[in-house]
Amino acid sequence: MTLKVLKFGGSSVGSAEALRRAAGIVRDELPKGGLVVVSALKGTTDQIIDACSAAGRGDLPQAHSGLAALHARHLAVAQELGLTEAVLPAWEPLFTRLDQLLTGMAMLGEATPRARDAALAVGETLSANLAALCFKGTFRDVREVMKTDARFGKARPLLDELRGAAAPWREALEGGALWVTQGFLGSSPEGITTTLGRGGSDTSATLLGEALGAGEVQIWTDVDGVLSADPSLVQEARPIPQMSLGEAEALSAFGAKVLHADSLAPGGRAGFRLVVANTLRPGASRTEILPEPPSRTAGAVTSVAYKEGISLLRFPASAGLEPPLEAARSLEEAGALRFGLISSPAGTLLAVRSETHAAAEVLGTLASSGAASGLSCESGWAVVALVGEGLRADPVAALRHLAALGQEPVGGLLTGSSTVSIAFLVPESRLGDLIPRLHDRCVLEAQEIS
Repeated sequence: MTLKVLKFGGSSVGSAEALRRAAGIVRDELPKGGLVVVSALKGTTDQIIDACSAAGRGDLPQAHSGLAALHARHLAVAQELGLTEAVLPAWEPLFTRLDQLLTGMAMLGEATPRARDAALAVGETLSANLAALCFKGTFRDVREVMKTDARFGKARPLLDELRGAAAPWREALEGGALWVTQGFLGSSPEGITTTLGRGGSDTSATLLGEALGAGEVQIWTDVDGVLSADPSLVQEARPIPQMSLGEAEALSAFGAKVLHADSLAPGGRAGFRLVVANTLRPGASRTEILPEPPSRTAGAVTSVAYKEGISLLRFPASAGLEPPLEAARSLEEAGALRFGLISSPAGTLLAVRSETHAAAEVLGTLASSGAASGLSCESGWAVVALVGEGLRADPVAALRHLAALGQEPVGGLLTGSSTVSIAFLVPESRLGDLIPRLHDRCVLEAQEIS
């Protein structure tokens, strides 16, 4: 049998109704067994992070208030499903553990990354235990197999150890077992709980798919696969039935709501089919992300992506390369995302997005101290990308597509190393007009011509 791994995000298991829908999908997709990976119930991770923050600053009553709300919400979902008595034996020690962790953080006056990972693991495990009962499967703790290093908060998988630990799971699942496990979590070489960071649950599913030799990994979310543009800006946005791994990686890099880049790498290594589908509409269109590129018309663009909130740091030529490289390192260490680093005889441009409070502080310090050296910092920019395997077949087409920009104030081109995308910087204020125009000109008209 071809082994499948299904992953359900927080919105897909966020209520009793959502869990019932997910259970129906599991019955249809895994009639002969397989592996299901679930996230914490929607909002749970944020609640736990808030409780940890309160405990870390010594506000234990506020932390306990968050814990009580978390407890009440989970009980309400279990009661609606009629599973309270069945799930409480697994849940009670988990809530006790979270209480102990919060109390310890309050006593120390600090929420360390290690303690925060241990607390976040409670949310994932609560969900997985409930889902296992709802799906009529068996809960197995992902930390048995998801071996990582000890970088708490952003652990990296140890692939050889992961493959070795997954062998018993593969045997059982191929024998017809239906197991439900957590996403996002791992275990360090010392057996201490870790988390995988951004996109961790999707990454868990694809890493497990790789280690288990799965033929297909399905990511169930709340959209009809991957679309040709953001539907909030482009009413004519269309689902993309099939796309290449390279297209998915480019879209992820440039802000489209597709899978995180870390979750795509296992598919490239293992060659399984990756499917994105809608929990709310299981029969609707899906997107298959294939290891081998699908057929594309030369020059065709598959999708238009964008990301807002970009800041541009402009360094004068006299600064050389060391200051912009050091700024990039400092910002990334603080949690910023780098979208471009362009150097020329006229100077260097660094495009970043502050994803954390710490990154925003670093950016503010650079902006306030840079005037003396000629550094300027501009906010209110966005990165826009045209993505498609057709650009690989006809690289000159990218220049023709850029003609659609007309007189737009472009801040810079970000070609990078990808041959399936071209990106550029524009003011955020232009997105509402520019994205529909690019979609119409570069995606729809090109499809009609072909």
